Amino acid sequence: MTHSFFKSKIKILLWLVTIMTSIDTAFSQSLSTDDGIMNWEIDFRAGLNNDGYQADIGIAYFPIQYVGVKAQIGLGGEIKAWEDWGYDELDTFDDYATRFKFTSGIVLRTPRLIHWKSQSAGFYIFAEPGIILSPGAKGSERSKWFNQDLKCGINMQIDRFILTLGYGVSNFSLYSGYPYSYWGLPDKDNYITHSVFIGGAYKF
Repeated sequence: MTHSFFKSKIKILLWLVTIMTSIDTAFSQSLSTDDGIMNWEIDFRAGLNNDGYQADIGIAYFPIQYVGVKAQIGLGGEIKAWEDWGYDELDTFDDYATRFKFTSGIVLRTPRLIHWKSQSAGFYIFAEPGIILSPGAKGSERSKWFNQDLKCGINMQIDRFILTLGYGVSNFSLYSGYPYSYWGLPDKDNYITHSVFIGGAYKF
């Protein structure tokens, strides 16, 4: 089921690539800023998913306007109980599940959809298919370390700055391998994870 799900998404992404490569690059998300051409971006994203929170920082390179490559490092974990905020695990003796992750993939961006002239801003849709490599959370056994990932959403670019609102789907699961958990473990440890996130990026 998971294989067929991602297979259908790959077909959609291939169709998007075909459309974008047939469009004049002058209308794609801009590499041009007031200070010249900027092919690199650094970004930070934070969000929520069906397991808890996620946070990632990454860097991307765009050789052309509508296609780039990206790498991120980040964490996914359980949200602390209200009474535990301000304390670490040594103080509370609670084991909150947390997983480190490394994500790599490609970035696809559409032509500009909306031009907000008064703010010199443009709105664009993006898709980021990739893979997640991750060791298991503390206490897990035989956790799934190789995972598929797909993020999509909308960007607003103003000169060097980009604001992002997005949705993600992945077979990366926090509880893979049944780690230690504060909130309890699900019946199945490998499943589809859905997420929403916001973020910002800076071009350089």
